[in-house]
Amino acid sequence: MQAIARRAAAPVYALTLFSSAALIFVLQPLFARMVTPLLGGSPQVWNTSMAFFQAALLAGYLYAHLLQRVKDLRVQALVHMAVLVIAWLVLPIHVTGLLGPPNSDSPALWLVGVLALSVGAPFAAASATAPLLQAWYARTGRSDAHDPYYLYAASNLGSFGGLLAYPIIIEPLLGAQAQSAAWTAGYVLVVAMIVLSAGLAIASRGEAPKPLEHVTGPPTWRQRGYWVAAAAVPSALTLAVTLHITTDVASAPMLWVAPLALYLATFVLAFARGSEKLEPATLLIHPFALALMVISYYSSGNWVASVGGILGGFFFSALVCHLALARTRPSADRLTEFYLLVSLGGVLGGAFAALVAPLIFNNVYEYPLALAAVCLFRPRGPSDMPRLSDASLMSAVAMLALAALLMRLASLDAVIVLGALGAAAAMVAAGWGDESRPAPFRYAFLGIAALHALLVIWIAFNLGAVFVREVVEGSTRLETRQPWNYLLMASSFLVLLFSVHVTVQRRRDERRVADFALGVTIPSTVLLLLLVLAGARVDSNMLSQMGVLFCALALFLNRMRPFVLAAIVLITFGIIMIDDVRGVRIITQERSFFGVLRTRVIERRDDPSAPPLRILMHGTTIHGAQLAAPQLARQPLTYYHPRTALGEAILAGLSTNEPADLALIGLGTGSTACLMRPDDRLTIFEIDPAVVRLAARQGGDFTYVPMCQPDARVELGDARLQIAEEPDASYDVVVVDAFSSDAIPAHLLTREALALYLRKTRPTGIVVLHLSNRNLALVSEAARVARDLNVPTLQRVSDQFDQPYVGFYGGLAASAMIVAHSPEVLNRLALPSDDWQVFQAPPGRGWTDDYINVPRALWENLTGQEECRLYPYVPRCRGEDQAHAEEAKPDAPASP
Repeated sequence: MQAIARRAAAPVYALTLFSSAALIFVLQPLFARMVTPLLGGSPQVWNTSMAFFQAALLAGYLYAHLLQRVKDLRVQALVHMAVLVIAWLVLPIHVTGLLGPPNSDSPALWLVGVLALSVGAPFAAASATAPLLQAWYARTGRSDAHDPYYLYAASNLGSFGGLLAYPIIIEPLLGAQAQSAAWTAGYVLVVAMIVLSAGLAIASRGEAPKPLEHVTGPPTWRQRGYWVAAAAVPSALTLAVTLHITTDVASAPMLWVAPLALYLATFVLAFARGSEKLEPATLLIHPFALALMVISYYSSGNWVASVGGILGGFFFSALVCHLALARTRPSADRLTEFYLLVSLGGVLGGAFAALVAPLIFNNVYEYPLALAAVCLFRPRGPSDMPRLSDASLMSAVAMLALAALLMRLASLDAVIVLGALGAAAAMVAAGWGDESRPAPFRYAFLGIAALHALLVIWIAFNLGAVFVREVVEGSTRLETRQPWNYLLMASSFLVLLFSVHVTVQRRRDERRVADFALGVTIPSTVLLLLLVLAGARVDSNMLSQMGVLFCALALFLNRMRPFVLAAIVLITFGIIMIDDVRGVRIITQERSFFGVLRTRVIERRDDPSAPPLRILMHGTTIHGAQLAAPQLARQPLTYYHPRTALGEAILAGLSTNEPADLALIGLGTGSTACLMRPDDRLTIFEIDPAVVRLAARQGGDFTYVPMCQPDARVELGDARLQIAEEPDASYDVVVVDAFSSDAIPAHLLTREALALYLRKTRPTGIVVLHLSNRNLALVSEAARVARDLNVPTLQRVSDQFDQPYVGFYGGLAASAMIVAHSPEVLNRLALPSDDWQVFQAPPGRGWTDDYINVPRALWENLTGQEECRLYPYVPRCRGEDQAHAEEAKPDAPASP
């Protein structure tokens, strides 16, 4: 019996750990998905939930640590079974109503309380399983029982699998209630597997674990502090990265779990056997990964490239810390203490990012701080990586810094400048090097030079064509941004001359020249590839920083100086996160549970008579603008100009009744107020108190509401909860414009939500949906919901247009949909544009409170399916053959 138990222990324990880990990590997005609609779809819901789950994980590990003091395995097993059964009493998973509705003044505290009452007990009990089972396994008497850390990898693989399964399989196939029932059944199954594991440990009759040979004595307090810090930094970085990517895409499980899944994947790799072989490659790639994160942070290309770059950089950053943890791990007899300290670090890092940072920072500064802190866990001292001479690397720094400044001055294309540099440097490295270098080395760099040259020629040809056309039109001019740029350029040129002099004269050998060329080739090639692959449109300010950053990073391929690398990260982010120098000032920057708000002021230096323009930014998305001049301040701008689709729809709805009642879901700058007549009545539903202070109160940065609707009623809280309390048939127009940066709260576009809006409108009233979004195919999703409700719609996308003093801010491209009770209501609307049309809903299930398919909306936008539904006449949407056939047809005769 003892031999059988020992043989069965390995697969049973591995499967139990895998299953329990998958279960608790499915619970995290499952419950966050349930509670997110109650807090306006804020991305901070997930971060706060993560901080709570980390604290619950710590509680579970502390309980396991204390239980290990009981020597009798039977007693341990009985106590743990009792705890698991008590936790089962709160199931199935549901949002408790004991704390009432959310409090907008302290939403984080309300959320923590709901999490504790709803899922705290089962999560903490299940999370204690990992350290307990690994400690039990160490007492099975197996030959590998002395080092059960590979079971840690099995546990994290289960977590990884659970996180991926939720957005890919569970959420698309099951509604919220079915998910809750399935989780409860899984909990019962895992409890049975834990009972079996305990029985195998008892039957094996093994001894207490023996210390690993390479570790002597208990860990010091300094070592314990190191473990806590090494766990805290990637935990904080995980939440900072999650907040950044979900703010601009969508607060949805698919994007919640991506950083956490990568975080766990790095744990799996770091604690797997043979993980020490990963460290040299990780340390080599890590500096470039940091640069990729900076580039992706400001990339304005498609969201896949931007998010992919950030996640790639995050993966290597987290791996650096987790490899440091694995390298310094203790012996098996200190197993639960190690888990406890790692969990404590995760809690501290998560609590800092989710709870403390929003209170002490007015921007997401924890993001660069965590990235810089990661650098401190890189090894110090000599490295076995390839080394280049200090002088040659200094020359490389100066050359690329000069190139970046020249790009800034002359508005030159980044790709062509970097390509030219890379081509020249690669040719030098290949042809003017040490004879001891093998021929393939030279041929490789000649190939790099050729590729650079071809790319430069191709781009130069295209730029030349544009230049000639603009010269003919008389619109080309060479701009110099700031006078101090000349000083910077001159200083950089002097540094370049000095460094080249040191490089060549200090030791007159060809190897030093080749090293100098290598120092230019490596960073310029990588930067060139990243810019091309990411499709990033980057301004000259950011390019200046990128050039310097990549040069500095090249230094750390050869020298282990973590403090200097951390300083470079902070300086780079510090320069590009502060207010820039092109006539833009930030007069207000405020951070709350619901995001970062900034009021930017643009002053026209070329036209002193032009009034300043104030722009409200929520994350990276424009939420409205206003001219700071009394005679122009009442003119709605951006999406809300009367000529945009949104402005037309609101004005048409207001014209159906006089005076009219309008419900505005999402305040923004309050531009809608100035589309209304003085005797109309406005009710505002806004969840963020900071937005209300900025745009609806006297003395705020924006005066649309105080000027045009001073008696407007403001209801603070989630719009669906607040508007549900309003009398039915009380509004002529309901405008749904609740953004959280570019991530729209999906629960405001479900079938139940749209039915609620229609119920609150009068029979002749309309619902106006603002659907402008860079990343999600919201028109298609809204059309599916309207189809499922069998209500008519009209849809229009208006183009961008310029206005005096404000340029393109006068009228941004806007997508709007009008929903009514009947077609007759739509037919009576006074819509000035002829572009309003019926949008046919594509196949697929519409969103409901129980089913929200954000991946589909992302995919349809990424693949251009929504664009082709909106503009079916575009050649690529009709197919090339059809387009060519129609072009070949003779023109139709003019109608009489």
